[in-house]
Amino acid sequence: MSQKRPLLVRIFRFIWSAFNGIRRTIINIVFFGLLAAIIISMSQDKAPTVPEGAALVLNLNGNLVEQKKNLDPMELLARQDDDKEQEILLDDLLMTIDQAASDDRISAIVLRPGGVSGGIAKLQQVGEALQAFSASGKPVIAQSGWYSQNPYFLASYADEIQLNRSGMVSIEGMGMYRLFYKELLDKIGVKTHLFRVGKYKSFAESYTLTEMSEPAKEANRALLGDIWGHYKSTIHANRDLEDGLFDRDLKQLETALKASGGDFSQYAYDNGLVDSLMTSVEMRDALIERFGTLAEDDSKFNGIGWQDYLSQIPPKLDLLTSDTQVAVVVAQGTILPGNQPPGTVGGNSMAKLLREAREDNAIKAVVIRVDSPGGSVFASEQIRQEILALKAAGKTVVSSMSSVAASGGYWISANTDRIYAMPSTVTGSIGIIGMIQTFEDTAATVGVNMDGVGTTEMSGLNVFSPLPEQFKSIMQMNLDKGYRDFIELVSSARGLDLYQVEALAQGRVWSGIAAKELGLVDELGDLDDAIAGAAEIAGLESYDTVVIEQPVSPEQEFLREFLGSAGIELPSSGTPLLSQLKHQLLDPLEQRLSLSDPANTYLLCLECGEL
Repeated sequence: MSQKRPLLVRIFRFIWSAFNGIRRTIINIVFFGLLAAIIISMSQDKAPTVPEGAALVLNLNGNLVEQKKNLDPMELLARQDDDKEQEILLDDLLMTIDQAASDDRISAIVLRPGGVSGGIAKLQQVGEALQAFSASGKPVIAQSGWYSQNPYFLASYADEIQLNRSGMVSIEGMGMYRLFYKELLDKIGVKTHLFRVGKYKSFAESYTLTEMSEPAKEANRALLGDIWGHYKSTIHANRDLEDGLFDRDLKQLETALKASGGDFSQYAYDNGLVDSLMTSVEMRDALIERFGTLAEDDSKFNGIGWQDYLSQIPPKLDLLTSDTQVAVVVAQGTILPGNQPPGTVGGNSMAKLLREAREDNAIKAVVIRVDSPGGSVFASEQIRQEILALKAAGKTVVSSMSSVAASGGYWISANTDRIYAMPSTVTGSIGIIGMIQTFEDTAATVGVNMDGVGTTEMSGLNVFSPLPEQFKSIMQMNLDKGYRDFIELVSSARGLDLYQVEALAQGRVWSGIAAKELGLVDELGDLDDAIAGAAEIAGLESYDTVVIEQPVSPEQEFLREFLGSAGIELPSSGTPLLSQLKHQLLDPLEQRLSLSDPANTYLLCLECGEL
């Protein structure tokens, strides 16, 4: 006999259903209203055209990503995401630059990297695309009022770097810092129960320590040394700068700045960081003199924005010419159980994409583009099993690591036929961790108690009661087995001695450079290298490349076009300082709350941010 739900529960369910129905109605009204507005606008405005002799303008303000997240129209209207960066799809940008190199209508690129972010690995790919464009005989001109560290890395690939006379080049070095909450948690009575294997596995240190542990400092120093060294060597190769320029201490910087009259822009020019100092007016006039003006508006120089130009490129699917294909499947974001939207790796949703590739007879090889710090053990293993099924079906599988492919990101890569990484990829973190927080002391402080009855001791486990010692022992045994599984998996898949894997594991993170030396990856290279490598292993001489991804709904397609090609700019109520404060305080909490492994165990490296 079915049990009738309590009246209070039914009331809340009714209220939620009504609220959710109203929300969906509003979203539909907004969506179709915007659709009508854009259709009217498109009927009045001409589609963008590419002028002859134009400069392709790369205004890059946003985060480079391998896969775009879905947009919520209600958040866009309410500006709940005003501190979130706009996303720039890396593949779109690379395709635009590549197409422009062979387009006779495009005579140059004007690079404005002002607010670009996304990690050195992705920026290097864009930089190499700019170098290829320049090799076609067309110049790349970088312009900015201010170059911070990552935008300058990209600008260093340009043939000419212009800086505003009132601006500066700000290269501060790399660091890995975090907030520690243990004393706060102690004061409010929150107990953190940590279970882990791997002395370098530092994901939970923010909740259990008051400062970074020595093993974490050791590993982070080595990682930063590799990536900072790669950063400097790349710029030195591009710009032929003085050795030691980026490693000056404050006293040396003070002396050098004094020699430039205390002028930061002059300091950048004197030290070869930029080629010319110009006002914004002079920059604009120089572009007009070089490229002319638009036929329809002589107040603007002859240029076209990269998103407008991208809209003129035929879709890839229309260009398929071969019945033999290499598929690319993107795994970006934290790995979580179940079905997850783009920008997060779902165990079910990722497995479905890999299964689609396995069942398609035209697909002979699959490249998994990994940009993930890991996540759920269960979901990571679910994805790995699909990779094994792909190989059992006779298909080549290759892993291409982007900025981050650590812990669970490495777990899903280990069994592939070949692993590619970028020099600055953050990878490794071969370890496992579990964390449970209980609030019995917090509840007691405010006069809240939990009581009841159950059929077993396990049924009474909850966050408002102390964890029994036997349960803690069970959790640790589960993690010990998970760690053994991890190192045995790596040993078997990579052909490394078990003791050798144990020595380089322990949850330690490595750069792509170090990972190749240790045998954790096979080659240093980007996605194109991985695709070519997959085709080589599969014995393919002629093939097309296809991307297998979740279908984009008409609503999402419209919103992306509307906010991308239409060039819509939404107002932001935030400030850079406020945004930074929000991220430092709230991001760790948001990441912690998103974790949902059924066994509460994780192959996760939250400290593996993009460098």
